[in-house]
Amino acid sequence: MNTATDNQAHNQEANELISKIEQRAMQIFRFTEDPDEKRSTVSSFRKFSGLVDEFHQAAEVAEGRLSVLKTGRRDELRRYVAQMRAKILKIEIDVKQSYLENLIETRAALPFGAREFFATRMKRLEEISGLLRDAPGSDGGADDILGSMRKMLQHLMDQAPQLEVFERDPDWRPPARSGSAPRPAAAAPAAPRRQAGPATPEIKPIRLTGRDEWGRVFLDKGSFDTVNYACRARGITLDNVASKLGITRVALTLILNGQDPIQRNMLDVLHKIINNYNAATGELG
Repeated sequence: MNTATDNQAHNQEANELISKIEQRAMQIFRFTEDPDEKRSTVSSFRKFSGLVDEFHQAAEVAEGRLSVLKTGRRDELRRYVAQMRAKILKIEIDVKQSYLENLIETRAALPFGAREFFATRMKRLEEISGLLRDAPGSDGGADDILGSMRKMLQHLMDQAPQLEVFERDPDWRPPARSGSAPRPAAAAPAAPRRQAGPATPEIKPIRLTGRDEWGRVFLDKGSFDTVNYACRARGITLDNVASKLGITRVALTLILNGQDPIQRNMLDVLHKIINNYNAATGELG
């Protein structure tokens, strides 16, 4: 491939990158101007936060690629991306402050998982604070706004219901291996035995599905219940699974509720962890 062809391909890729982040920026603009989108519900707050997070992810990808593409407009396009990110950042602060104020003022009922969602927004505030400190001409004027938003988030987190922690049933015992010799009875007075119940049903492998976006999957509704049921049937906890994936339990919960995406290769690992768990040895797949 000659130099002219290289430059043409790089210019085309640069234009496609810019087009993608412009489209995501327009989604945010339309969302904030939509009169039907109420700023007093957690579901709407989640939707807005998702749009903003996806924009910044796309912008980071664009900035990374633009730094290596051979195009005469590289510096110009990188400045353009930086300007768009600055505008979206301002919108993000203004709109999120509005959400927090409305949620507190209306005393809206907070749904299951709201505390964990607010925790992710608290982490995002720290990221915003760092971005504003490093921005040219920063005078620290946004510190008061971010401080107020932290207090509001903490207030909402204190009011939100906490996710149930599913732990192993104290009476749970791993099933005996097929063909293994029975254990000798303990030399103790025989205790009254419970009436035998039906045989334990076969635990079928799970397979989660969802919406694939550029190698990241937003899982379908009901994935949390599917995984939680499978974990309880196998005698493991969500904490075990999250630890094996190298993420927190909160992050896993948001993924299983379809609020945050999971990389396609990590989804494959999740399936292996749950479906290949060996109850007899206590080892994950």
